[in-house]
Amino acid sequence: MTRGWALGIAVLLAGCGPHYTIPNYETDEIEKVISSGRSPQGCIENLKEDAKNLNVNVRLTDVQQQASSGPISWIYTNTYMCTGKVVAKR
Repeated sequence: MTRGWALGIAVLLAGCGPHYTIPNYETDEIEKVISSGRSPQGCIENLKEDAKNLNVNVRLTDVQQQASSGPISWIYTNTYMCTGKVVAKR
């Protein structure tokens, strides 16, 4: 039972923020990659990792801090969102 609680707490602390892509509808290829993190540096690292998993090179275009609402939402949400423009395929 304690293992289940530990797993549940780990999932909540890890957070589940946005990690997705925006396609170019004319060419049907990935145009932008969006990732999140708990700090600006963590967000940038996640963006690089997501780009590596998608086999593309990205250029960082934007880092935004997202407001969290609620008394404990800061525990399980990623508060920074990074956007990267795809510059080349690998």
